Amino acid sequence: MRRREVLGAMGVLGAAAAVGSTASACAPPGPPLPTPADPLDLLVPPDARRRIVTVRPRNPSAPPVLPGRGARSALVVGGGIAGLSAALELAERGYAVSVREADTVLGGRLATRDVDPGLGRTFRVEHGLHMWFDNYRTFADIRHRLGVDDHFRPYDQVDFIFRDYLPERLESTPKLFPFNLAGIVDRSPNLEWSDVFGSLGIFGDLLGFTMRNLYERLDEVSFLEWIERNRVSPAFRDVVFLPAAHVTLNRVADLSAAEMLLFQHLYFTSQPFAFDREVTTTDHATALIDPWVARLRSLGVQVRTGAPVPGLRFESGRAVGVVDEPERYDWVVLATDVGGTQRVLAGSTADAATGPALAGLRDVAGPLEVAPPYRILRAWFDRPLDPSRPDVIETPQHDPVALVCLFHQLEDESRAWADQTGGSVVEFHLYSLEGDLATVDDDAVWPSIRPTVLEVVPELADARLLGSTVGTYENFTSFATGQGLRRPDHTGARGQGVANLLLAGDWVGCAAPSALMERAVLTGRLAANECLLADGVREAGYSHVSPLGPTR
Repeated sequence: MRRREVLGAMGVLGAAAAVGSTASACAPPGPPLPTPADPLDLLVPPDARRRIVTVRPRNPSAPPVLPGRGARSALVVGGGIAGLSAALELAERGYAVSVREADTVLGGRLATRDVDPGLGRTFRVEHGLHMWFDNYRTFADIRHRLGVDDHFRPYDQVDFIFRDYLPERLESTPKLFPFNLAGIVDRSPNLEWSDVFGSLGIFGDLLGFTMRNLYERLDEVSFLEWIERNRVSPAFRDVVFLPAAHVTLNRVADLSAAEMLLFQHLYFTSQPFAFDREVTTTDHATALIDPWVARLRSLGVQVRTGAPVPGLRFESGRAVGVVDEPERYDWVVLATDVGGTQRVLAGSTADAATGPALAGLRDVAGPLEVAPPYRILRAWFDRPLDPSRPDVIETPQHDPVALVCLFHQLEDESRAWADQTGGSVVEFHLYSLEGDLATVDDDAVWPSIRPTVLEVVPELADARLLGSTVGTYENFTSFATGQGLRRPDHTGARGQGVANLLLAGDWVGCAAPSALMERAVLTGRLAANECLLADGVREAGYSHVSPLGPTR
């Protein structure tokens, strides 16, 4: 069945889908802040086909800034993008904001470090490759406000190399639903329309998606159970679904069906442009984090790195400051990852009246999990690669190698080095690690994965490794079954009786469809909005994609 027949076939798919209080010492001096623009006014007006929902402030007639700069104070614990998001909204509205980050660099999983990989010079090396999607509406707003859009470029394809199938290139063209879905099957060297028609049960959940009761309905069901329940064909499972599950950094067998359906909605089925993505043309610090921090500091924000918060002080039902430190704050935003949140709460102290509330917060955070360890190797080789190779290659059947990124084709610094030396710069993402590879010395990582890598990039067989860096992490959010049901939202501390403590991060629950980087910056804004609303300052609006699938 080729393109002329596809159009009629999509009618069948559509039918199937229908079934189924004291200011802190960080208060900066200076004149009153200028009135901040409404963030929504800074967004490129969305195309109606994008199905974007706009959420305006709950208090539109409230003043846009505090009466006096520094009249209210906020401590933001965590200098990742969730914390930076909350800090930006509060600082622009006149709050005295202090950001504390335990690491020596800011950005969280967008952190960038200056390192010498053994070549006698330093390079700016990120935590790992990231991509920005069309449905990242809050992030798009932040980028516009920081004036850094020229550091991003479109990257609208995904290439896969399998062991059991021919190579695939996934593109969302044409854009209009349902023809974008038809185009994928029509171009695929591995999929037949019989694979689709044999898997029609999935389209009720995919195209008829709804956020309402998503986790109550499907979070206790594993994604593999959902695939089996819907009798998805082996080819459709292996070529479409398992690659998507593989790059969540979680064990595929553990993944929640609710989480994976949300990912499918956000990154493909929700609207015609959902699959559109961008990458940075330079490192993440230069492209985004450094301008973001410069903006915060220009607003008087105190940004400290290498400054861990060992615990919070709770008094009279409030989070008032850091243990063993005298400063007091009106608001605290806890914008750490799961492990960091658990550690801060474990080290916190409370008076007798607030002890039960602190215990309750620990009970909320305690059951939350993180994904298995992962490592990211960036390697400098002495020879070029085939220039026709895609910049990014997903390798879902080549464990532990999940992703191969040709940085000399992606980013300016690596491109300049490759042009000068005739070499190449390649990044390898190793996910869901178990056994020796999770713990071996950094020098042993490349020899361990080299035989697998040569299946994907055979021209590296004769290449000499000139230098490398390895990042080893165990900080990614778990999307295992049952985790979504346990997540508090940004006001989760309120249920324990602590009204001035807000939560932010990609692990925090959210009613708006969002995930990963977008979930982090959105919950940061939502946390800030609770402070603004309580203090009589106009909230920051936000946008998100429709919580309903395209057939709803």
